[in-house]
Amino acid sequence: MSRTPGVGSAFDGAIVMPSVYTPARAGRLRAATAACALLGATMAGLALPQAALAQSAQGSIEGRVSDQQAGAFFEGAQVEIIELGRRAVTGPDGRYQFTGVPNGSYTLRTSYLGAPTTETRIDVLGATQADVRLGADVTTLDNILVIGQRANLASAINQKRNASNIISGVTSDFVGQFPDQNVTEAAQRIPGVSINRDQGEGRFISIRGANPNLNAITINGVGVPSAEGDQRQVALDVIPAELIDTLTVTKSLTPDIDGDSIGGAVNIESATAFDRAGFSGSLTAEGSYNDLRGEWSPRLSGSASDIFDVGTGQLGIAGSISYFDRELGSDGIENGDGELDEVDGVAFPVTAEPRDYVLARTRFGAAVNFDWRPDANNDLYLRTFYSDFADDEVQGGTLFEPDTDDGGNVVSASGNTVLLANQEVESYVSDRKETQTILSLAAGGESRFGATTVEYQLAYAEAGEENPDYIEFIFVGDFSDSGALVGTNLDDPRRPLIVTDDLATFNDASLYELDEAIFESGVTEDTEWSGRVDVRHDMNFGENPGFVKFGAKARLRDKMADLNVDVYGGADQDFTVADFLNPDIDYPLGLIAPQADPKAVAAAIRANQAAFDEDFDEEGSFIDSNVEDYDVTEDVFASYGMGSVDIGALTLVGGVRVEHTEYAAQGNQITLDEEAGTLELVPIDVEDSYTDVLPSLNARYELNDDVVLRAAYFRSVVRPILEQNRPAGLIEINDEGEIEAEFGNTALERYKADSVDLAIEYYPGGVGLLTAGVFFKNIQNPVFGVDLAGQDGFEGFDAYETFINGDDATVMGFETAWQQDLTFLPSPLDGLLISANYTFVDTESSIPLPDGGSRDIALPFQARHTANLSLGYEKYGFSGRVAVAYRDRILDSIGDPEDAAFDVYIDDHVQVDVTAAYQVTPMIQVFVEGTNLNDEPLYSYSGTRNVNVQYEEYGPSWTLGLKAVF
Repeated sequence: MSRTPGVGSAFDGAIVMPSVYTPARAGRLRAATAACALLGATMAGLALPQAALAQSAQGSIEGRVSDQQAGAFFEGAQVEIIELGRRAVTGPDGRYQFTGVPNGSYTLRTSYLGAPTTETRIDVLGATQADVRLGADVTTLDNILVIGQRANLASAINQKRNASNIISGVTSDFVGQFPDQNVTEAAQRIPGVSINRDQGEGRFISIRGANPNLNAITINGVGVPSAEGDQRQVALDVIPAELIDTLTVTKSLTPDIDGDSIGGAVNIESATAFDRAGFSGSLTAEGSYNDLRGEWSPRLSGSASDIFDVGTGQLGIAGSISYFDRELGSDGIENGDGELDEVDGVAFPVTAEPRDYVLARTRFGAAVNFDWRPDANNDLYLRTFYSDFADDEVQGGTLFEPDTDDGGNVVSASGNTVLLANQEVESYVSDRKETQTILSLAAGGESRFGATTVEYQLAYAEAGEENPDYIEFIFVGDFSDSGALVGTNLDDPRRPLIVTDDLATFNDASLYELDEAIFESGVTEDTEWSGRVDVRHDMNFGENPGFVKFGAKARLRDKMADLNVDVYGGADQDFTVADFLNPDIDYPLGLIAPQADPKAVAAAIRANQAAFDEDFDEEGSFIDSNVEDYDVTEDVFASYGMGSVDIGALTLVGGVRVEHTEYAAQGNQITLDEEAGTLELVPIDVEDSYTDVLPSLNARYELNDDVVLRAAYFRSVVRPILEQNRPAGLIEINDEGEIEAEFGNTALERYKADSVDLAIEYYPGGVGLLTAGVFFKNIQNPVFGVDLAGQDGFEGFDAYETFINGDDATVMGFETAWQQDLTFLPSPLDGLLISANYTFVDTESSIPLPDGGSRDIALPFQARHTANLSLGYEKYGFSGRVAVAYRDRILDSIGDPEDAAFDVYIDDHVQVDVTAAYQVTPMIQVFVEGTNLNDEPLYSYSGTRNVNVQYEEYGPSWTLGLKAVF
């Protein structure tokens, strides 16, 4: 905490405070509940193998599906015992297994889109090994099933086709065909996914129109906490794209998946050594150039894996590493909340704020995976993943709020320009280095006892954000005595400009005096321990093969935030921008005030600390240092039971998951009473517990060899977002007795959703897929921000901003995608590939109004239309792809619940990217990439597109690189 001011006695006013629920039981059930759940699963896991002994006396078939050289293994291949009607799908290492197979002769049919179907006769007598090799008899490096765009397309399509639920995904090599900087940008190529950007880079993922807070993110199956201070959403720009082996979006849940996603569940998998037959590796070196910044940035990545005989079985080690030091920048102009005023019939922005950013973003990521297979029935693993994202940013800006003085300051108002006398202009500058980290560790294994498989895992995940040395300085230029006129121009309403009749005076840095100095240090840390046990038993339901599966899981999560703020005035030192002038400001969008060098200002303040201590803002510092601090504990104990059965061409997977949540949080209520001269802090503690029952059912039906039909239903839950239910608040009473407050609502109900999907998939032959589907979600307890002042229980407030649950919301949509290699065309057109997808989403929700009515709105972050189109070519050693990504406008925030004119939208976004590569040798490739070639800006507006909230340009970027594989 920051220093505590010496203020008066505690606040004692007739204020209706929010109720606080404080039963003293949260946390006491943790150990008991976790122990019982895991003990029950373990006992069942020990009992089932005994029941399986009779079947284990029969035979089994296992093997791996690979290319002809056994150098690469295929995930998503379907292996079928024709005589028994039993099917298995290969995992990431190409492995499949059938247990409880009666001894005898059988035919194995193996299908993998892109390769001819094979049939192999085998004789089963006990444990039988049956490896399958597909495709042409060429080297692995020359095999189009293994290398290149077709291989990537085939892998993703096969995994989708043979999944028991509805998924979409991309592979690492597919990501490499696009100039994507991070995991978020890679995900935008998936149907139904749109992304939110920061400084031109993808940051958050939205799935089927759902707020990013309503998605679940896992790395190697382990939940990822959030480094964002008061959110659940995970910023995936932290993770370099090079660390991905597969990126999968699960759109229909099964009971063995955590139930905390409404939009979808995103899983990032890193590579393992057993994905290849032996040693493999790659190195990539590239340089990136940003047009706006005008500088080159280095980027390096590498990966390697190998398998070792260790006496007792085999040990596989796989690792990847990535480093990118990117120089970039942006130029923008903002208008606060997006409000316009007018004088003499001429409109002007309430705020005009040109901004200039200079950034250096450094990404470092590493993943090392260990896999030990001591024998045929046991696999053990250790998964490690680390990512570090440092955002070093210097921001300079100008803040001008036109003061008309009821027309007294208006000198001229004509056309789209207003000029005013007696104005003040702020010049501000800030500097910070914010570092976000993600760490994920998981140790576990899989043991097979005949027809029974037991999986177990212990994991630790951590996400954090540190911002230790944030500094911000505000200088004010008063032009009252100078005679200079300052105003605004709206010739281009997307980019409102500051204008003046006296440029020399406006640019005189000595006229801008230091008014306020802010020093901050903050830290957020989110950690989660988890443990799980899953038991699967393969069996027949009559003549129909299937399995039963059940398990238990415990997730113990702790999140905290601590912010320390020191606010000072100008200390009568007469410091001006001229004393610290930064001469390197390059702002092409219009007029911006002279800027100071923030490090130089900070050094001068520290050198005169005693003087600034005399002008220390005790109240502001105390409030800012305490109102955002919190500590939250959230423990989830889950168990589930599910089953799967194949009835001819129909596969059913269904069951129930039960999740019990124990929640406790601590925060601060601060009351500032200027009338009484008091400032008070009261800690708030809340506890809660609840249980959710989450059923699901997935159906997959093979109509014929080319058509698959799907249907799914599942219920899911997302716990309240910390910003909305935090046990913290601020009450301010001014000298006139007006009372304003901001509070979280600790009584918020969690989001719940019932989701239904219907889909059809057509596989036309070769490597191709045409799919279409509809989906529906009924979302209970959506959360909206409201002002309760004047309503029952809040009559004493002039403003009381908080959050409440609204009526049910619905999400309806349609998805379609087409992916196809065009090998049926004549040469050289047979090298073409096409990938296209489109998603339509329509949402209905209503925000409660103070008068008891409501207003219909779309759900925030919902894009009505999302589309991707890419055209690729691969032949003669050349590989290229042009990609276009489109996202419709999204509702960013609700400005005034009663007036749609103040709703803030982020405008639609179209971006064109291109990649081209040439295979110099079988092991060496050179490539060039271009991103944002159409120089698409970010634009947000209030109500209508001619009312600016934010406009920002980033410029195109180019990359030249070389990749070696060995």
